[in-house]
Amino acid sequence: MHYHSSVTLTSQQQGRMLTQRLFPVAFVLLALGVLPQVAPAAENIPEGANGLAPDSHFDTTEQADSRSASDYQMHIESLEGEYGPYHTQLSEHLVGLGIAQQNNGDHESAVDTFSRAMHVNRINSGLYNLSQVPILERLIESHIAQGQWEDASNSHEYLYWLHRRNFGENDPRMLPAIEKMSKWHLQAYSLNVGSGLFHHLINAHNLYSLAVKIIDHFDGDNESHEERLINALRGITVSNYYLATFQASSLSRSSQQMIGEKPTQDDQIRLEQYIMNSYSSGKKAIKRIHDVYASNPDAYPTGAMEAQVELADWHLLFNRWHTAMDMYQQAYDNLAQNPETEAKAKELFSKPVALPDMPLLNTKVDNSNLNNEFVLVNFDVSANGRARNIEIVESNPPENVRNRSKVRKSLKYAKFRPRFEGGVPVITQNLTHRYVFPPKGH
Repeated sequence: MHYHSSVTLTSQQQGRMLTQRLFPVAFVLLALGVLPQVAPAAENIPEGANGLAPDSHFDTTEQADSRSASDYQMHIESLEGEYGPYHTQLSEHLVGLGIAQQNNGDHESAVDTFSRAMHVNRINSGLYNLSQVPILERLIESHIAQGQWEDASNSHEYLYWLHRRNFGENDPRMLPAIEKMSKWHLQAYSLNVGSGLFHHLINAHNLYSLAVKIIDHFDGDNESHEERLINALRGITVSNYYLATFQASSLSRSSQQMIGEKPTQDDQIRLEQYIMNSYSSGKKAIKRIHDVYASNPDAYPTGAMEAQVELADWHLLFNRWHTAMDMYQQAYDNLAQNPETEAKAKELFSKPVALPDMPLLNTKVDNSNLNNEFVLVNFDVSANGRARNIEIVESNPPENVRNRSKVRKSLKYAKFRPRFEGGVPVITQNLTHRYVFPPKGH
């Protein structure tokens, strides 16, 4: 059976590839999907959940599209001339101007505009008011668009602090802010930006754990509760995956460049404890996901079996081969023998799957630039999920031995969920992947 696919590598992933001895495939086969994305203003936390004032409203993207930046600027100048620089309506028009500037790609001006909008908003509504949340989210978006990672991180910290100042740390209304903040920590780590990257991992882990604690204590027994709980548990799993790979990267010769700020002795002790617990903590989270699905089979007919496959993947990533294969076999048999779930068995086991296969880590492929450096490689995947018979078919530029070496070495340590055929795991021959390296500095 022959498969062909293509994967784009970020420069940060290239830098990490050779140092991931435990799970190097993550930084070769995956362009991490936890890239910075900020929800548009229309997706703010619902009124009543975050305390937004009833008259606090700002133009959505669609509304801003219908008005030009010059139109907003004219209204702003008119309000300033008649009422001064802090009139209550100024903030609304400034947000509209900022969105128009974003739509025009002028994020530098948008940062100034949103910063001023927040200043006016706080003067009129108070330092701790939550009506500034949509402005702050827009500001973060423009910081990220310009690669202003420290500014984006500081704004995320302020966004979280603002919610905690209004609700307290353990209030269920904190959950949207916890989700945003924990995702940002994973984004910052995956992008290798900012200082003290080890803190991002620990903070993400702790925030997802806090979310589970809040959900267990406050949320009711319903489908929304289960979805929130599963998302938080998956976050714990992903943060533990990163902690496990961090152990390898921190020991490499270039670790100081990759992990940013050097840990203090106390930090190192704490980090090592998290790393030591990463396997058991991740396994516990996936088992809890399994239990949630199993407790409501009508809502999630294949959920428990899919979680069992995730748990098998986890065992395989940590080199527990026999346990993983036994769990794969059991999950496949249970799914394939039931006509209602047979399609799910094919979805999960019809071809090799590069690990980790996690919802928060999604492959993003970009082949639009034909001038990008790439390596085209052909290989087999054994019944035990290992790459064999690795052969470089083509590379651009042809003389780039370093890229060839990166891909070959990474595949050597890669792990795959094997393909099943006739009810058993089998070898898959002639897999073809194109690994794309974007231009330097991207």
